Amino acid sequence: MLTNMLAILFSSLIQNAEPIYEIRYFGKVSIPGNSVDKSGLAGMLEDKSPANRLGGFGSAIEWTGKNDIYLILPDRGPGDGANSYPCRFHMVEIKPGKGDSLDFKLMQTTLLKDAGGNPLSGNSGDFMRSDKTRFDPEGIRMLKNGNILVSEEYGPGVWMFDQQGKFIRQFKMPDKYLIQKKSADAAKEFPPHNSIGRITNKGFEGLALAEDQKSFVAALQGSLIQDCEAPAQDGKFAGKFLRFLQMELNGKLVREMAYPLESQKNLVCEILCLKGDDYLVLERDGEKGPTSGCKKIFRVNTLGASDISGIRSLAGGKLPEAIKPLKKELFLDLLAPSHGLKDEHFPAKIEGIALGPKQPDGSRLLMVSSDNDFNVDEPSWIYCFKVFIKKNP
Repeated sequence: MLTNMLAILFSSLIQNAEPIYEIRYFGKVSIPGNSVDKSGLAGMLEDKSPANRLGGFGSAIEWTGKNDIYLILPDRGPGDGANSYPCRFHMVEIKPGKGDSLDFKLMQTTLLKDAGGNPLSGNSGDFMRSDKTRFDPEGIRMLKNGNILVSEEYGPGVWMFDQQGKFIRQFKMPDKYLIQKKSADAAKEFPPHNSIGRITNKGFEGLALAEDQKSFVAALQGSLIQDCEAPAQDGKFAGKFLRFLQMELNGKLVREMAYPLESQKNLVCEILCLKGDDYLVLERDGEKGPTSGCKKIFRVNTLGASDISGIRSLAGGKLPEAIKPLKKELFLDLLAPSHGLKDEHFPAKIEGIALGPKQPDGSRLLMVSSDNDFNVDEPSWIYCFKVFIKKNP
C-alpha cells in the first residue's frame, strides 16, 4: 500500500499552534520535447527551432482554482536569450489517470504583451528596441479576479496581465535589485560593469501570492551582486543568503526577508503560499539523474523574519545578531528513495510548484514541474503528490 509513497510528518514551528502535514507521492506524466503549443505561430526562431514549440513550460505552474485546470509558464525560450521568442503562458488540464499516471491536455496558449501592446521577447538584446521589451518569465500566480502576476529575471520585476495577456501594470522594484548597465552579453552585466543588482539569469525566479491575496512574495534565484561572498563574474556567484521581497498589490513595499541556502551552489526556483504565514520554497542543485543531490521543498514561516530592506549587503556569510532569517524545515525531498524518482530520467531543472484542487480523501494535490530548456530530445515532467493537512494534537 505504501510502495512508492513517503509519509513525512513533522511538528509545527510553534508548538501546538500549527498543523501537521502528511505528503504521499501520487504519480507523474512526461510531455515529449517536440510537442507544439496552440499559439498559432508559424516559422522559425533565429536558431531554426519552431516558434510554436511547447517546451520549457515547466518554469512555473499555477492552479486556476477551477476543476483540474492549471496555467504553465515557459521562460524566455531556447538559446538562453539568443532568440526573439514571443513570451507566453499556457492553460492545461492535468488530472489523475490510470494507476500512478497523470493525464495532460493542452487547452490554450496566450501571448504576453507590453504596455504598448508589443510582444514581450525573450531576446536578451531586445531592451534596445522600441517595438519589443525583453522579458524572462519565471513565476506565475493567478488572482481570484482572473488577473495574472508574472515574475521575470531580466529586470528583475513583477508584472500584472489580464487573462488575454494584456499588460495591466508593472511593479516598481527597489534600486538595489536593478543593474545600471544592461547588455545583451551576459558577461558585460557582471562586475566590474555593475556593482549592485541581480546576477544575470538569477533574478526573480519564484513568485507567491499571500493567502489573502493582498500581497505577493518574489524570490531571487541567486544572491544579488552586493550579497555575494566572492566577486560575481563570468557567471559565477557565491552567496549564503537570498532576498525575498514582499510587496502589496498597491505597490507598497512590505519588507525584504533573508532566506538561508542549504549550499551556495544551490538555487531557489519557486515559492508558494501553503497556508497563512507558511510558504513552500523549492531549492535545488544543477545536477540531473543519479547525480542529483538536492531537489527539496522547504517549509518556511515568515512570521518572525526580520525586515532586511535597510541592509545594504548580506555578504560575509553571517547576518547581524539582531536579524532573524526565514525559519525553514524540510517539507518534501523529491529524491527520497521511497518515491523511486531518482533515476537516469530525473531532470536537473525542477522549477515549478502549485497546490491543486481538494480531493475526495481530503488531500490537496501538489504539482511539481520541470523545465527542459526547449530540448527536443528531453521531455518535460510533472510530478504529483498528495498533501494532507492534519490538526496538531
